[in-house]
Amino acid sequence: MTALLILFMTVLATTFAGFFAPARTTKALTLLGLVAAGVGLALDWGTTFQAFEGLYLLDPFAQGFTLVMIVGGVLALLADCDVHERRGWPPFEYYALVAFAVLGGHVMAATLHLGVVIVGLEVLSIPLYALAASRRDELGYEASLKYFLLGAVAAAIFLYGLALYFGATGGFVLGVAGEGLIYSAAVMMLLAGLAFKTALVPFHWWTPDVYQGSPTPVTLFMATAVKAAAFAAFARVLASVGLGGPVFYALAALVLLTVFWGNLAAMVQGEAKRMLAYSSVAHAGYIAVALFGPNPGPAMGYYLLAYALSTGLAFAVLTQLDEGRGVRLGELAGLWSRSPLLGLGWTVALLSLAGLPPLVGFWGKYLVFLEAARGGQYLLVALALFAAVIAAYYYLKLLAAALFARAEKAAKVTLSGSTPVGIALATLLVVLLGVLPGLGYGLFTAAAALPK
Repeated sequence: MTALLILFMTVLATTFAGFFAPARTTKALTLLGLVAAGVGLALDWGTTFQAFEGLYLLDPFAQGFTLVMIVGGVLALLADCDVHERRGWPPFEYYALVAFAVLGGHVMAATLHLGVVIVGLEVLSIPLYALAASRRDELGYEASLKYFLLGAVAAAIFLYGLALYFGATGGFVLGVAGEGLIYSAAVMMLLAGLAFKTALVPFHWWTPDVYQGSPTPVTLFMATAVKAAAFAAFARVLASVGLGGPVFYALAALVLLTVFWGNLAAMVQGEAKRMLAYSSVAHAGYIAVALFGPNPGPAMGYYLLAYALSTGLAFAVLTQLDEGRGVRLGELAGLWSRSPLLGLGWTVALLSLAGLPPLVGFWGKYLVFLEAARGGQYLLVALALFAAVIAAYYYLKLLAAALFARAEKAAKVTLSGSTPVGIALATLLVVLLGVLPGLGYGLFTAAAALPK
């Protein structure tokens, strides 16, 4: 409950402070609020708290996923550099909208009531539509419009599933037993609506265009915090209905389509943000692999933390290179010589995303595959591993562009804003949690008791 109150107060404070205080003050206030919410989570860690007659449920599962959202929010704030100042972007909007989105994601994760899930989903989504267009250029408008239109369709599907769920069970609370065609259709539509936010294939079509067209700090936030919120709700719905019958085969098909399509599509991209967008699609498939295990909570939480740090680090590096046109692979040439910090961060991020030891991404993949293997899904694990090998190709392609390609104009990259702090912090955590994986995984082991 402490985290919810702190996030709510942060939203109010940043919204009103933006009208009177300078941008740096609003940014500091938002960062302070997110860190304080993290401290509030730590104080309640491992306990379960209910409020509002059960509509709000802060259990260890919600705590773990909210932690990932806070990490994504902090990285997005640190990686804003001076992009808004150079392009006339009203600064305070960014900070207030990020706080709103984190609050919405937390609400999605901390409830078993489908009515509250849709409220949290909208509180999460509406700020993102504005953030995607906040650069106020053609690419941003296109990204925002696509995200809004497809997001509205996904929300409508979820709402229709919610209505069918009420018709089949007589309530909106997850865990109520149901049967029959209406119940099955309700479950499928609820999962389909959430699959849009997780970017599982074939609900992923918005991802590359929205990621490429949005300001890079916003893309970072979408790829980290938003994915954690969506998977929290997705896992709760799936835990309540069970992984049997048509749900099993449908989810298995989605996972395999996602890991293969995401990686194969990423191989042919020539722009770094778009390539990482398809990488994000593939990672959604890897996260979903854990759902086939007997206790997916800890593995999913740890993978999301590893992914948030790694992909957040990669996008933080791109914020320093993106001038509003995207980042072509050729623009990465000579990155190590142009900025050793960016070169180091880029290398660590890509190797972690590829799942190479001893970085945190390796342990994330290991845990989700191990969880699925415990559920007896050896064929699924083998195919997902094969897809991970395919992914190594384009990660090495991105890395080679920075390490070995010669830059035509070897101008030094001038680091700006707080982005270097975010890059250094994320790099340190990716390495530290890879060398000492128990530090991170121990945070999520309490999430074993996922309510059904």
